[in-house]
Amino acid sequence: MVLEGEKTWREEPEEEEEEEEEEELVDPLSTVREHCEQSEKCVKAHERLELCETRVNSRSHTEEECTEELFDFLHARDHCVAHKLFKNLK
Repeated sequence: MVLEGEKTWREEPEEEEEEEEEEELVDPLSTVREHCEQSEKCVKAHERLELCETRVNSRSHTEEECTEELFDFLHARDHCVAHKLFKNLK
């Protein structure tokens, strides 16, 4: 119970700031994806995608999209990633 005129203060211990730098975690998926994007199949698929994007962007009125080329690139990259990702997980 607190009496009138009497103040109660709860002092909490001050937390000391640790100046230790935490190791920045790196997503293994991103690392493996970057590695796989350098593989021969992915490089070729990416080149086809870039050619398509250049062609589409150079035209003012076109119905062409680069969906197929994008899916081909993602498929090639993900196929490579699927074989390597779980070896890197703890």
